[in-house]
Amino acid sequence: MTNGIDVERVNGIDVLTLRGEHDLSTATDVSRRIDLALESASGLAIDLSETTFIDSAVLRVLITAQERANEQGAGFAIAVADSSGHGVHRLLTLTGLDAKLSTQPSRAGAIAAAAS
Repeated sequence: MTNGIDVERVNGIDVLTLRGEHDLSTATDVSRRIDLALESASGLAIDLSETTFIDSAVLRVLITAQERANEQGAGFAIAVADSSGHGVHRLLTLTGLDAKLSTQPSRAGAIAAAAS
C-alpha cells in the first residue's frame, strides 16, 4: 500500500483520508491539510480505514484537530474501522484516546457524525 493523503468534500464535510503509514515524517503535511480543511468546511472527517500505522506525532495532530474543530464549532469525527491497521488500534487503545477522540467504526459514520 502506498502512503498518501487525500482530501475530498462530501456534502460540505471535508474528508481527509490517510493511506499507509503516517509518522513524524508526514505529521506536518497531515496537520497542514487539516488546517486548510478547517478554514472552509463545516466539518471534518478523518478516515483511517486505510491507515496501517500512526505514531505519537500523528496522534497529537489528531488530538489538536479535534480541539480546533470544537473551538470553531465545526463537526469532527475519525473513522477507525476494522480495516485500520493493528498499529492504529493499538496506539489508540494503549493511550486511552479511543474513548476520548470522536471515533466512528466507518467512513460513512464519521462523515455523518461530522455533519451533525
